[in-house]
Amino acid sequence: MLGDIIGHSQIVERLQKAATNPSHAYIITGEPGMGKLVLAQAFAKALQCEESEGDACKACLSCRIFESGNHPDVFYVKATKTKDIGVDDIRSQIVLPMSEKPFRYRYKIFIVNRALTVAAQNALLKTIEEPASFGIFILLTESTQLFLPTILSRCITLKLNPLSEEEMVKILGHTSKAAMTFARGNPGRALKLMESEDFEEMQKLAQIVTNSIYGMDTIDIFRLYNQFEKWKESIQTLLDMLFMCYREQLQTVGNLQGHISGISAVGEAKKHLYRNGNFQMTVELMLLKMSGAA
Repeated sequence: MLGDIIGHSQIVERLQKAATNPSHAYIITGEPGMGKLVLAQAFAKALQCEESEGDACKACLSCRIFESGNHPDVFYVKATKTKDIGVDDIRSQIVLPMSEKPFRYRYKIFIVNRALTVAAQNALLKTIEEPASFGIFILLTESTQLFLPTILSRCITLKLNPLSEEEMVKILGHTSKAAMTFARGNPGRALKLMESEDFEEMQKLAQIVTNSIYGMDTIDIFRLYNQFEKWKESIQTLLDMLFMCYREQLQTVGNLQGHISGISAVGEAKKHLYRNGNFQMTVELMLLKMSGAA
């Protein structure tokens, strides 16, 4: 149900109102993991509900069939030949079905959760420009820049923004604080991070380093570099973890010089690596500064 969705309250309210008098075409845009498909499905379910207005009742035949994944008047448009939806897919999965009235329910709803080629968008354009009264299109995308201006001008665009910390906790519970931090308001990303063994390993390394590096012998510091080289492709995430560990320790133990120097060293390393500075030199200098040896 739309009413069960956590976050995106303004968009949810807008769709609840639209469920009784919908427009014919919507674009829902947002990062992967923000819940675009969940929102589209909840809206489609509400539109087809036979008993309630503004949301799904969960009890009528339409709602029950929707839950089975086999609703006869809700279509998930798929790419059949390439990873993107092509012109033939639009013709066979949208244009042809739109030539007939709905099987039983109020609307024929088409959910498009893949990128469309330019040719496919042009093929879709005429259907959106001259829609049958029963046709509703819900297009999902990471960026509206993937659509032609002519498509955008004929759709209502709804942008999903990052969730608040409180909303994230409601969805995920009190899980890994690091995952919540690096997810930046994206629940799908948080779940992916929590399930990642790499993320857990980096988190452990960050905790070990920040707890033990101050005063460490120079030889051990250069040995420690090897563990950072393993995460070269994810170094910015690892540095963010170091920064977060230092910040948490400062809140616990107070204003210690080693922690302040460490935070400064991590910040400098992030800037150098962002500007494509030499990886080994930057990381080794960071570690030396974190230890107090430089």
